[in-house]
Amino acid sequence: MRAVTSSNGSVNVIDADEPQGDGEIITITSSGICGSDLHLIKLGLSGIILGHEFGGFTSSGQLVAVRPTGECGTCQQCSRGFPHTCRDAAGSLHGTSINGGLAERVLVDPSRLVLVPSGTDAASVALVEPLAVVIHGINRTAIQQGMKVLVIGAGSIGLLTAAVLVTRGIDVDIVCRHAHQKMAAEALGAKAIDTPGTDYDISFDAVCTQQSFDACVNATRPRGSIIEFGMIWGPLALNNSIMLKEISIVPSIFYSHDHSHNDFEEAVQILHNHPHITNAIVTHRFELSEAAHAFDVADNKKFGAIKVHLFSSL
Repeated sequence: MRAVTSSNGSVNVIDADEPQGDGEIITITSSGICGSDLHLIKLGLSGIILGHEFGGFTSSGQLVAVRPTGECGTCQQCSRGFPHTCRDAAGSLHGTSINGGLAERVLVDPSRLVLVPSGTDAASVALVEPLAVVIHGINRTAIQQGMKVLVIGAGSIGLLTAAVLVTRGIDVDIVCRHAHQKMAAEALGAKAIDTPGTDYDISFDAVCTQQSFDACVNATRPRGSIIEFGMIWGPLALNNSIMLKEISIVPSIFYSHDHSHNDFEEAVQILHNHPHITNAIVTHRFELSEAAHAFDVADNKKFGAIKVHLFSSL
């Protein structure tokens, strides 16, 4: 079967062995390219089939989204209901530790499958994972209607954050640098702005750089909160503005799936109920054989990509 790997900083489509072993073989419908994929490839990731944003059909024909993280089920974090912070969560991650979904088929532990309702666009399942990331971060806050909310960064995570907030009846400003980002923000019902104010109750940092973090600090009111999404690929310096304003910094990673709430299930339902989100976010679609070019498009801002998806067939 065809599959996508990387070596020496380059992306390659290879002829890989069919997946075998215990679990469910998923026939992939769509896979997304994440910013973390681009970082890890540049850092030398190799020897694995890429892709942690994906979904497809089971052998019985059921459409599913795939949670790429695992857990041991017995450690203190798992017992406390925080399996996403288990050491095995990242250690068994599809696309970095075990083979991922940028392929025609992949073997998945059944516990990681999330059923997708009939009538949902099969092409949207690759968007469930980043949407679950966003939902987890939003759910870590005590956000309420009437609050002033800011999103810094209008890539896929920032725009998905705005989309979820809008579905919850929250007015949200999102800082957009490019025309295609403003168009997407408006399609999602958010307010695209160039420069934020200075009295937001909650600011979401969807970039995780020093510049974006400082912008959130400046924009957040005293005793407000900043939510940091995803991975910080370089060190961040703190300053006394945080102390003087007593701003709370809330890190958010992966997605929760304990007995009280399942972020993946909520993400599936949002995409089912609001198909316009997929249309606004997925700007580029490629066949699996075009993976090298697809990664170039995702990594080069001149193409105006928000989210790039690959398909086994178009």
